[in-house]
Amino acid sequence: PSKLPTWKATFNPTSKFPTKCPTAKPTFSQTSKTPTYLPTSKPTSLPTSLTPSKMPSSVPTKIPTNCPTINPSSIPSRIPSTSPTLLPTDLPTNIPSNGPTTSNNPTLLPTNIPTFPPSVLPSGAPSIIPTAIFSKSPTLIPTVATTKFPTRIPSKTPSSTPSSNPTVLSSASPTLTPSSRPTVASSTNPTTSPSKSMTASPSSVGSQNVKVPSAYKVQVSDPSLYPKQYIYVSPTGSDTNNGLSTAAAVKTIAKAMTLAPLNGKGSTIVLADGVYRETIRPPAPATMMQTGQLVFQSASKDNSKATIRCSNSITGTSFTPLTSLSAAIQAPFAATARSKIYVADLGALGWTLPDLLRFRDDGVYEKRASGLNFLVQSSTAVAAGASLDPAKRYHAARAPNFRNVTNWKRAEYWWVADGPAAGSTTSLVDATDDTGTLLAPADIEPGNLKTIGVDLSGGYLRALDGLNSHWVWYRRINSHDQTTGTVTIDTDSASSSCDGSTGLCTGCQPKYACGDANIDTNGKGFSPMSKYYVDNHPYLLDAAGEYYVDKTNLKLFVIPLPGVNMDASFVVELSKRRAAIDLTNTLNVTFDSLSVEMCDDTAVYSNNWVNANTRFITMRSLNMQLSGRGLTFIKTIAQLDSAGGLENTEHVGLIQSTVRHMDDVSIQVNQGWWSCSIDALGDLCSHAQIRRFYVGHNQFYELGFRPFGDDGTGGAVIGNEMVFENNLVRNVAHNGFQFIPGPAKQGAIQPYASSDLVVGAVLIKDNIFEWTCLLESDCGGLKHWAGDLGFRDHLLIGNVYRNIIGWSYSVQMQNLIPTSWPYYNPVDRKYWRLMLGFAFGSYFDYAPGSYHFRNIAYNVGSNCYHWTARIAQSEMYFHN
Repeated sequence: PSKLPTWKATFNPTSKFPTKCPTAKPTFSQTSKTPTYLPTSKPTSLPTSLTPSKMPSSVPTKIPTNCPTINPSSIPSRIPSTSPTLLPTDLPTNIPSNGPTTSNNPTLLPTNIPTFPPSVLPSGAPSIIPTAIFSKSPTLIPTVATTKFPTRIPSKTPSSTPSSNPTVLSSASPTLTPSSRPTVASSTNPTTSPSKSMTASPSSVGSQNVKVPSAYKVQVSDPSLYPKQYIYVSPTGSDTNNGLSTAAAVKTIAKAMTLAPLNGKGSTIVLADGVYRETIRPPAPATMMQTGQLVFQSASKDNSKATIRCSNSITGTSFTPLTSLSAAIQAPFAATARSKIYVADLGALGWTLPDLLRFRDDGVYEKRASGLNFLVQSSTAVAAGASLDPAKRYHAARAPNFRNVTNWKRAEYWWVADGPAAGSTTSLVDATDDTGTLLAPADIEPGNLKTIGVDLSGGYLRALDGLNSHWVWYRRINSHDQTTGTVTIDTDSASSSCDGSTGLCTGCQPKYACGDANIDTNGKGFSPMSKYYVDNHPYLLDAAGEYYVDKTNLKLFVIPLPGVNMDASFVVELSKRRAAIDLTNTLNVTFDSLSVEMCDDTAVYSNNWVNANTRFITMRSLNMQLSGRGLTFIKTIAQLDSAGGLENTEHVGLIQSTVRHMDDVSIQVNQGWWSCSIDALGDLCSHAQIRRFYVGHNQFYELGFRPFGDDGTGGAVIGNEMVFENNLVRNVAHNGFQFIPGPAKQGAIQPYASSDLVVGAVLIKDNIFEWTCLLESDCGGLKHWAGDLGFRDHLLIGNVYRNIIGWSYSVQMQNLIPTSWPYYNPVDRKYWRLMLGFAFGSYFDYAPGSYHFRNIAYNVGSNCYHWTARIAQSEMYFHN
């Protein structure tokens, strides 16, 4: 194409480098000489109880300072950079799985993790790390403005000499972050930023003009300017107090918000160490305009000690041995396990059926599978307010029992189905044990659906598709034929069976567990290579650390972890509330140094319809864990809304936080289009009202292993004027993070050009994506999927994709099976015979409109970079 660079590199057979290298060096404006600081004084870390491994010795440790190589090999001999940098050789390969672990000891993050490219890019202006920039006096709405994003794309080939003014870290060496007790950045160390914003502008690469994301600001709060009006809260306080001192602390956060003065100066609500069992709902914008900024902050500035918890606790004294109860109550459980089971009467403890259910998106309750509640063991010996230990989470009663030995083979100890041979979207067959079969672990639990010993109707099936394990389905079992070992899934519609007066739904629940397993025509549904397990049935309760909830009779059955006495010291937390923080229709709120956990649906929630918005929200140094999702931000518009007549959900920041052990995604950012239609000119809702999110310096791990849908992606985001940088994404079931498209403008004609797309302008910079695709395959560390749309101005620079295997039983079997296997296709599948896994580093699936510079990928199961960009007209540019 004419836009590509017109010169061609020549090669020197000795050096293997092109002889033609631009010599021009970039210049910098004098206004940008002041170094900037990352918005943290305490770097993050990642827990691991496993032994780190070394990179292959064939990978060089040095990076050349001259021109980048042109012909990449399977193991790059050189990695382009503007200055020598060491590749890390001591990075840990695993962190604890979503099962029990043996250690909570913190470990150091490697001190030599590269940031590619260098912090300052050789462009017309150095990159500015987005940090908080406030005015010197508090205002009603924060005046903090991060820099304008993103940095310029280098002109031609970068100089080999880095800028004299690189961006620097605020600390010379990293500090520790414990695995279950993440530390926080103290508010006494405010972020520092230049007083002047820099504006990104288009640059050129060779002879091609390449657009970068549009200039914009994301506003976040500054700890040094938190309001000086304090309201104190303590679990031991009283709501009859005035909250003006620790001695007069109120008991609830809800009461504290009512005490905020309406003088526009804002209030800092200080939370003493302890557990707060309530949902925080800040006031609507009209009230917030009178109170000013509200900051919710831990008094100790330690995000493991002040905890917003969506669960209620049950002590050992509330449990009774199952064998002491009637034969009728004992009957559903295996005779060999009854002596190990204890029972708590939830009804007698004040629980009702809605307490055990979750909301659907339309606000009614679902009779969800009991296996999807969170049950975590604690103890009275644990310090008040201490966040829970994910290693002590109980599993729903299941077969085979939970076991994880190899981090990148999370389904290794699931059973393997026998069929149906031709594949099925409604039934799965297993009549033989896996012991001694090809690829089965020697110590796999014996059993199958023919010999399991009970009718599993009403239980649940979780299974991977038998083609390449792209999908993981969770479906209610409608019937079970034990003579053939066949289970048939329930495909009833949940939406047609909800009681409007009580809000309760019957039939197949939860909603996403209904419907055929026919996600796509390539999946073949359940087949002879489907890995699976069954759960949520009382007969399967047979192992320590398992539980079952009888929602009809409101009873909880558990087999405690080893070494537990069922007395007053024994405590379990059972999830009860939907969310810990509800930010729907509010503004100017900050959360700092808090733990948020045990939420059935999502830890932080915002769902705005036409005339509501969430704006100016900062979440700093939070520890979010053990919930369905981490953050959910949704904005819905209707067909009659005009683009100019609505405010936006915008200026949302997640900074220096940890989001971990989420059953589904860590972050969901989406826009809904309600009652929208398509006319001759296209989509009538062709504008976006959700934008300007900053996600930086966070850790995301252990995500998606019990997803709400049919794949366990770590994050699902519509990116619109967004920055995602300096994050660590690790241990994810499917894609590490996935960006999804918005609509095209009305009147646009397919195939769409970049200018036709409504959302865009995203910077994805200096992140590490590793150990993703641990349960499913056909996925990547970072994925963009756009169908027939494409993306607009996504710039990916300095990211690392590594240790992404994508192992699945079906893929590995296809490396071993004869070509006569029914699914074998010599055209499409032949290359699978060479692979251990089917995964990619950066995966752009029908997703043009992106620009990739100086990213690194290695130790990947299939392709380091995998693109299927052939629909939209948007351009792509690649230099890695």
